[in-house]
This record gives sequence, structure tokens and C-alpha cells, in this order.
Amino acid sequence: MPDISITHDLEYLAIFSLVLIFPKVLMRFKIPSGITALLIGIAIAVFDPELKADKLFRFLSQIGITSLFLFAGLEVDFDELKEDKVYLTKYLTKSLIILIAIAYGISSYFKLPFQESFIYSLGIFTPSAGFILTSLHSLNIGTDHEYWVKSKAISKELIAIVLLFFALQGGDLKSLAISSVFFVVLFLLLPVLFRLFFKFVSPYAPNSEVPFLVVLSLIAGVLSKEMGAYYLVGAFVVGIVGGQFKKQIFKEGEENMLHSLSSFFKTFLPFYFFYAGLNIFFNEITLEALKIGSIMLVIFIPLRLLVIGSSMKFFMDEVKKNPYKISLSLMPTLIFGLVIAGILKERGIIPSVLVYSLLIYTLLNSIIPSLVLTAAGSKDNESEPEAI
Repeated sequence: MPDISITHDLEYLAIFSLVLIFPKVLMRFKIPSGITALLIGIAIAVFDPELKADKLFRFLSQIGITSLFLFAGLEVDFDELKEDKVYLTKYLTKSLIILIAIAYGISSYFKLPFQESFIYSLGIFTPSAGFILTSLHSLNIGTDHEYWVKSKAISKELIAIVLLFFALQGGDLKSLAISSVFFVVLFLLLPVLFRLFFKFVSPYAPNSEVPFLVVLSLIAGVLSKEMGAYYLVGAFVVGIVGGQFKKQIFKEGEENMLHSLSSFFKTFLPFYFFYAGLNIFFNEITLEALKIGSIMLVIFIPLRLLVIGSSMKFFMDEVKKNPYKISLSLMPTLIFGLVIAGILKERGIIPSVLVYSLLIYTLLNSIIPSLVLTAAGSKDNESEPEAI
């Protein structure tokens, strides 16, 4: 008789079914599917702790996170950002000042190194552009509002990724120099690879653009992780450079190609949340973590709403109608918060209670917009929003 592990196969089948289907079922209750996948991971880790070391789910999670940030990078339009540079510069400057103030406050209160506190504050204050963009149309907030949400989310995440890169390398100048050289080479090499692909491969292999982008972003993501940065940095760079070749990439129609890429990462992204859940220890979710996470929610949600609201009040006369829709749409930090929590957990300098406090804050602030905007939409007889 062949030695076939039926139990293991059935376990994989059950997990794949849960992660891919069950979150979609719960979306009818306005629970973002990413949060459901995360909770599934936490629950399964209690029953089978060995899955934390499963290389398959680790690899699927890498595909999910890199393809998402590839998508976010492709959405960066420097011409649009340049048009609004005066407003965005004021907004980002104000946000950076507040970010530094939050980091200083965390460092002083919890007696932590400023470098770690700054990384922590990025998890608190950075909207997850990929998460927001993929659910933006379903929120029914209007074209003008969508444009400003997109501009704010992308510009802030772009700056946050740059800041994260330097914050991760700040304590080691040699590592910073090596990583900087790597990304300079990456920026120079990628256009060459794109040109070679579109000259020698794409004409003879229809519909190969999305697989090429995904593989390239995964390679760049893994290499950037090895350089001491994180997967999202390399993948985001591929997306930004790929944006220069949109005419070749989107020759079949930009909307269709973006839909194909979006469908791809929506299939794999739940495994990022699931794998993140596998690495959360349920017994470390303490009352103290819940308390600190709740306090963070009470402090930082109003602060973030105030920062965005004041920006619209002084600089955005054309979108003053229903400004709360923009502010709430920019609240989710789900992916960036999980990434930061994972990085801090790996570094092992910040106490686990603060890492779990950040997770709790992240989960709660990512649920609120869906619930509030859905309620507002139903009053306006609009269709219900979809959450990722």
C-alpha cells in the first residue's frame, strides 16, 4: 500500500475551503474577509500549532502580500500626484510631524527605542492603500471622493514605505548602504527586464503580462526581505516601475488587466491574513493588550479624522460635501498594521503586549469604516459596500 497521508490532505482541503469561502459568507454581516481569515488562522493554530512552520502557507502568504503591493505600486500615477503636489505636500508634512510626535510619545511613555517606536507609529497612522483601493468602488462615495481617497492613500503609503525602509535600516549603516545599492540596481534593472519581456516574450505569449508581473514582484519582494527590508518594499518598487510600461502591460485594456491582477491577489491575499493568524499566540492576547488597543483606538481614530478633515477644510473646497466619507475610507490600516506587527515581533525589542495592542487597534479600525459607510449608504438607498 502506498504511504499516503489522507489526514494531511483533508486538513489542507478543509483549510483552503475555510480561507477562500467562509470569509466571503461572513461579508454579508459586514465583516471584512481579511479579518475573518486572520481569525481562522488564530483558531486553527490553537488546534494544530505545527502549521506555523508550514512552508506552503508561508509561500502563499508571500504571493498574496507581494501581488497586493504590486497592484498598489501600479496605481501610483506621479503625474496626478504632481498636479496636486501643493496640497499633498502640506498634508504629508503635517502627517509626518504628527507621526514623529506619536513616536516620541510612545518612546517616552513605554521607555522604548525611538527607532522601534517610529516603526510602531507607522502601523498606527498609515492607511493600507491596496486594501482601500480594492474596496473603494463598492463604498459608493462618488468619483471626486474616490480620487482624493486614492491620492491620499497612495501618497501616504508611498512615503510610509520609504520611511519604513530607512527605519528598518537606521541602526546599521552598512546594511543601509547595501540595501540602498540593491534598490538603486533594482530601479535600473527593472526597466531593462520589462523592455526585454515586451520585445521577446509578450508578443508570442498572449495574456502573460499578469504572471510576469506577479513573479517579478515575488522575486523582488523576497530579495528585499533578504536585504533587511520587507516583502512589500520590493513588490511596490516593481509596481512603480511597471507603471511606466502601462501601455504595453494594459494593451488589452487597463480595466481588464487591473481586474485580472486584482482577481489574482484577492485569491491569495486571504492566505497572508491566515498565515499572520497562525503566528498569533492566543494566550498572549491579554486584558492589558485589549486595554491598550482600545485606548489607542479612542486616541488615534479621532486624531486621524481630525488631520484628514482639516486638510479638506482648508485645501479641498470641491469635496466638502460629505467629507466624513473620505475620512472614514482612509481609516483601515489592516495590511500595513499586520506587516508592522509582524516586523516588530520578529525584531523582538517591543514587548509582546504592545504588538498585540497594535493588532487589536488595527482590526477594530478596519471594521469601523465598513459598518459606518454601509449604514450611511443604506440610508441613502445605495447598495451595500463590499469589504476585503
